[in-house]
Amino acid sequence: MKIARRWKFHAQCVVAATALVCGIAQAAGAENPALTHIKKQFMLTKKEALDWARFKSEGGPTYAGSPSGVRFANFIIAQAQELGLVDLDFVDIPYQRYVVNDWPDRGTHTFGSGKEVLKLVSDGVGVPVVASYGMTSGFTPPEGITAPMIYLDPAHPPADADVKGKILVTKTVGYPDPVPGINGPYAYTSSVLSSYVETDYLARSPGNWLAPYIPIPPSLSSSQWGRLTWSQVNGVATRAIRAGAVGAVVVYDLSPGMALGLTQRTVYAASGTGANVVYANVPTLTLDRVNGAKVLEDAKAGKSATLTLLASFQLSHGKEIVGYLPGRDYGTAGDKQILIATHQDAMSLIEDDGSLGMLGILKYFSHIPQQDRPRTIVFYFDNRHFMPGAEGAWSQYDYYSIHPEKIPPLVAAIGMEHMGGKATIETGADGNDYVYHPGAPSDGGIITGYIDLDPNEWMIKQIKNAIKDNGWQRAEAKSNSLPGVNGGYQSPVRSPLNKGSQFGIAGLGLAGDWPGAWTQTYAQFQTEAEGEVVGFDADNFLQEIAGFSQMVGNLMLVDPIVIDPGWGNIRAGLQCEIAAICSPPPTGFLPNSQFVSPADASSARQILLNEYFTVTDWLEKGRYDKAKTALTNLQNDITTFIAEPNRTALNLLVSTQAAKLP
Repeated sequence: MKIARRWKFHAQCVVAATALVCGIAQAAGAENPALTHIKKQFMLTKKEALDWARFKSEGGPTYAGSPSGVRFANFIIAQAQELGLVDLDFVDIPYQRYVVNDWPDRGTHTFGSGKEVLKLVSDGVGVPVVASYGMTSGFTPPEGITAPMIYLDPAHPPADADVKGKILVTKTVGYPDPVPGINGPYAYTSSVLSSYVETDYLARSPGNWLAPYIPIPPSLSSSQWGRLTWSQVNGVATRAIRAGAVGAVVVYDLSPGMALGLTQRTVYAASGTGANVVYANVPTLTLDRVNGAKVLEDAKAGKSATLTLLASFQLSHGKEIVGYLPGRDYGTAGDKQILIATHQDAMSLIEDDGSLGMLGILKYFSHIPQQDRPRTIVFYFDNRHFMPGAEGAWSQYDYYSIHPEKIPPLVAAIGMEHMGGKATIETGADGNDYVYHPGAPSDGGIITGYIDLDPNEWMIKQIKNAIKDNGWQRAEAKSNSLPGVNGGYQSPVRSPLNKGSQFGIAGLGLAGDWPGAWTQTYAQFQTEAEGEVVGFDADNFLQEIAGFSQMVGNLMLVDPIVIDPGWGNIRAGLQCEIAAICSPPPTGFLPNSQFVSPADASSARQILLNEYFTVTDWLEKGRYDKAKTALTNLQNDITTFIAEPNRTALNLLVSTQAAKLP
């Protein structure tokens, strides 16, 4: 690990244009109002947001250790230091980076351009455009590999022995048909509901929203259909490796515009993971539905093809960046900290512009004097998200695994990624027109800012305020631990940079429609969609920065006991009845049959929840004596109403929380 020199500059003033703008310190004991109510003059300007996005886009994909990745990391460091980040620390991560030199020239995908990096000739005819490739799938010699093709029909797959030595060709499949009753009250399994439908929520911005629990077609939003499509490459890779295919072709059921440059996170591993992976060489190309139509027919007929994928593995070095914006107690044993994390590596602008969002938050709080910042903010720019296998395969390089002694000061954790992207759809008679969503931002014209939220009453109230106060046009806060406001299932928000649950502290995360239509090499400041010059919505980007800055400011002030995750576990234990609605609570599901009188379960459950809300009201008011009394009442009624084993489990959890109160 490389340790940066300990920077001593603590910013109390920042330079805006030609004027020096300084925060005004508050009198001792007074709360700086800028912590809880956003001051627009402290915010990143729209021009700055556009300039940052344009700068990042000009470099293209920012994979860890790539030239563009190093360029972006250096930008982050320079901007952060200018805004007052101190005591920078770094983690060096060596790995074999998979390299396909197709940026920025789309001619590398075009047959006959003379620049081809990806090429497919099927039964003697060149495919006009190859959409993309399988990440880490390997490479061919310059002349390509020639072999018979064999078609993989998912309903009737060929035997492995028939695939060996051939090019495996398949087409992605669509949503499954509904099956009433397959998953409690829903006609789709949890794997479908968690990724491809609109669901219930805890807080939501005003606007038009799609009907819940119905798979979303690309004519309404390309995000869900896109995820369904590219997620199937992993399964093809597994079969091709096992069967000994010499190559593979996946025909996406996507328009040419949406498929071009689409890059998924696949690992073509023969064995091992992370630094110990041994790759299988099964070079894989992907095609859109138009350019892939003839190839599918040729494969079904057993025709031959020549597949070319010019790629390599290169030793590269990723760099994690960690730094601090000091609070008033920084450097002392009493310092408490709020962690904000993101990943700085990906293929597109929106997929990894969380780093720019974090710099926006840093800029906001640099205007507030250190003595008025009750807590230190830790900024963690991770670099493993698009390394093969993602963070889990490279856990030995996690900063807090290396430095567990830095975890105890943390009181809350925030993750943020995928900010400010315009939404896209597929339209036209054949669905092959890839365009921006025609709706207003509040009606789906921008990707939804999904917010991963602890099931904590204080957190729920604060995020509602942050959405409303900052005019957040498209936001939805969820917790998979609870039923939503309508009593239904809430899909989980995939925010891996939210480390709250990992550390046992309060957590929330922003993950704009993960990752939406923003998984393309060429989806930078401009994208493949027609109808707009710029795919980056700076207004929405700034709304998200403002909303999360307000959350950070409030987290600086709240007593950590109020946001302790244990409170939400009590609510989940009282409210969650079945697996179709909630993730399993620590105390187990509580169906009506687990009440002493199942016939009275509904009214008894409401009594218990009301008592729980009384507890959290007293907590938020700082009346811990009253909260203890309310907890005793809750325990008594749990004993009266609930049968074993939930009774003991819930009472133990309540006792644990009561013991934490002063």
